[in-house]
Parts: sequence; structure tokens; C-alpha cells
Amino acid sequence: MHRLKKTLLKIHQVTGIALSLMFCIWFVSGIVLIYAGFPHASREDRFLFLKPFSQTDFEHILPLPDSVKGSVKLDKLNDTPVYRVSAGKKAQKIYNAETLQPIGNFSEELCQQEAQRFLGSSILKSVKINQLDQWMPWSYYQPLLPIYKFYMNDSRHTVLYMSSKTGTIVQQTDRKTRWLARIGAIPHWIYFRSLRLNVQHWNQVVIWISVIGLLTSISGIIAGIIRLNKRKKRKKNGSITSYKKFWYKWHHLAGFFFGLFVFTFLLSGLFSVVDFPDNNASKKQIFEPRKLWDKGAKAPVNSGHSFSELWQVLQNKNGVRKLEWGTSMGKPAWFVYYNNYQVPEVYIATRDTICRQQPYSLQQMKQRAALLFNDPSYSISVQSEFDNYYQSSGMFSRPLPVYKISWNNEAQNLMYVSPGTGKVLSSFTRNSKIHRWLYQGLHKFNFQLLVEHEWLRKLLLIILSSGGIVLSFSGAVLSWKRIKRKIK
Repeated sequence: MHRLKKTLLKIHQVTGIALSLMFCIWFVSGIVLIYAGFPHASREDRFLFLKPFSQTDFEHILPLPDSVKGSVKLDKLNDTPVYRVSAGKKAQKIYNAETLQPIGNFSEELCQQEAQRFLGSSILKSVKINQLDQWMPWSYYQPLLPIYKFYMNDSRHTVLYMSSKTGTIVQQTDRKTRWLARIGAIPHWIYFRSLRLNVQHWNQVVIWISVIGLLTSISGIIAGIIRLNKRKKRKKNGSITSYKKFWYKWHHLAGFFFGLFVFTFLLSGLFSVVDFPDNNASKKQIFEPRKLWDKGAKAPVNSGHSFSELWQVLQNKNGVRKLEWGTSMGKPAWFVYYNNYQVPEVYIATRDTICRQQPYSLQQMKQRAALLFNDPSYSISVQSEFDNYYQSSGMFSRPLPVYKISWNNEAQNLMYVSPGTGKVLSSFTRNSKIHRWLYQGLHKFNFQLLVEHEWLRKLLLIILSSGGIVLSFSGAVLSWKRIKRKIK
């Protein structure tokens, strides 16, 4: 027992010296993250910035040739309708929708005009960047380069980033969001530009810090339990800790009350970059209901129907900001967006007609499921409330009611389908459910009961993070004292 105790303390001391200060930074920045994340350009603001189409626009838009491949969207850049054809996660091929001429680059002058119109303020300084900076530390943004960086003349000290490739706003920061990110998101997520742009290296850094941190936490918990005062001694001293020195005492007490939560925070942080092992990964045929459901004839960009015909059947002709081509319940469809970037109206294109699709009924859902799935172990129901797997989101459409399709199979598949579009909104397997609990659940307390009482969720996170700060800061002080003794 003595040897085990000595070994555990040694492991805890050595790993603690390396990581205690890092833990402290993580907990402080985590509290900041509860209220402010990494800055980004609002999807809603960028969408509402799009100019609506007119009847004249629709009369002059030409259909794309069938040779053009990729998901297609149509919106207006300034006063010109443009096709945006996806060529990757962020890469796009842009075509003038009235001439079908490809647009390779957008001028700085046009981007300046768009930036000033977006914010309603003038530009103090303009810089053309050919490398991603600290506020765009994601490698998949590389296809958007070069980017115009506009320092705006407003009270918030806003900086707008506009891609010369797409002519769109791709990032927006201001003085407040930048400073909050510097003490929140950047240290917490280790979002340092040179490291984050190399995804593999960044993943390895997060993994190794988390693994060593787990070792620190486990050894500390066990060593802390061993060092607890026995019952008789506790009655005599009135304390559960055997330590009397200030920093040792508080480190031990904080570890006793908050050590387990520190362990779960570290474990869940690890699962932010590591997937839960998939037992079905080696199987040749994996059941993927989402792919089956969304499969179908796609994109009637050149369906034989003119845009004038589409304009005539639109029930609401005011405020059409974007069109998207896709599939709705296996049928080719136009998704027409007005003032809500998350909720489109759906128009089905058949050989002879274009008609507005009303929300799909439960019977229609059952008919499509019977057509696609041979496995009878599924059930379909109408869900009118959010649950632990289907929750409201600021980024994605999460309408209610929603159709829930669940399988009683080995993978425990689960899907949520939109009544309005007939498209899958989110899907899970047993492994992704476990991953969701290990990461979102343990790291953010993202349980539906707490999400419904947001103040309580935040309060719990702050209390436990504060305990983590006491634990890690006292550990950092003890580590520093130990280093000074070694130097002497």
C-alpha cells in the first residue's frame, strides 16, 4: 500500500506540474465560453442581406446545363442573380445566372460596396490577405482565399472578411467578440492559428493533453481518497483532510468535492475530437437509413420548366431571397427561401407541372418508409417536444412537430424528419448516441431537462468550473513550490 501511495503521488505530482496551469486556464476560459463563443458572421444577418428576386430577374434567368455537377443554389449578388455550385465544404463555382458565364473572382471595389451596404458604415482600411488569420483558423476556408479584410468605421470596431472567390461575407468580428475569444474560445479550444490550421497536429495535441490530464485526475482522486482522515481522526480534527498547510489542504478538499467532475470534463473534452469506437465499422453492409431516405431524383435545374413558370406558381412572390435545388421525399424539388433562412417553401417539379408541397402527413411518412426499409423493426411517431437527441439550434432548422423514426435493431438507428421539407434533420446510431452523452452531455450538461432551465445549466457549469479553478490553481501553486525546492 505504501509503495502504491508513493507511486500515485509521484504520477500526480509530475503530471500536475505539466498541466495544472493548463487546467486552470481551461476552467476560466470555460466560464467565458458559457456566454460567448468564437466570433462568427451571423447566418441570419447574411441571409437577410441578400436582395429579393423580382419577376424581371426570373424572366432573365437561364437554366444551368446538365454538365454542371454539385448542389446548386441561386441568390443575388448586388443586383445580379448568380448560381452557386458547391465544389467542396466551402469551395464554390459561381455563374452569372443571366449569361451562364463563370465568375472567377470578384473585384475589391464590389466587395467594398457590399461591406458598406451590409453594415451601413464606411471603411477605414482594406487589406487583401492570401493566408487565413487568427479569426479564420480552419483549413477548409482555404478555397475562399484571397480574402478582403475590411476595417469598418463603426463604434464596435468591426472587421469584415469577404471572399474574392464568392463575393460573400465569410467572417465578422468586433472588439468585444475578439477580446472574449482571447480569454474564452481560443485558449479553451487551443485555437492558435498555426496549430489549428493543421488539423491532425491539433487533434493530437488535444488528445495527448486530455490523456495526460486524465492520468493526473485519476491518480489524484485515488491518492486523495487514501489521504482522507479516518473517522476517529476526523472527529478529533473536524476535517476530512489530513493536510494542515494552506495550499495542500485546499487542493485536497477541492479534489475531494470536485475531482470527479474534473475527470468527466477531461474525458468529455477528449471525446470532442475522438469518436466512440464503432463495432459495426468492419461490416461490409451498414444500414444507413438517412442516405436511403434522402435519395432520389435531384435538382430540376434544367427540368424543362422555365423560371417564369416557377414565378407564376409561387404563392408568395414578395421577398424570395434564395432558391435551392434538391430532393423532397424522393422527388425533385425547389426549396424557396423568403425571410427565414431555416424554413423554405417546397415546390415539387413533375414532368408537366410545378406545385406547392404542403407539409407531409404521417401516412405519407409511413408509405415512404415502407417503400425504403425492408426491416420491419422501425416505428414512426409524431413528436411535439424536444428531447435529448432532438433539440433547438441556432444554426440548424429544428421545427416542431417532427416525425421520429426509431429502429429496434443492433445499431439502434434514430432519425428525425421535417414535415415541411421531408428531409432528415438529424440522425443517430447507438455509437453516436453514446458519443453525444460523453461529449455534449458531460462537457456542456446538454440534457434536455437542463436545457429547458438554461439558468440552472449555466449555474451548475459555473459552480463546478469554479471548483475546478480552485483545484487546478492550488495545484499550480504547489507545483511551483516544488520546482523552486528542486532548483535550490
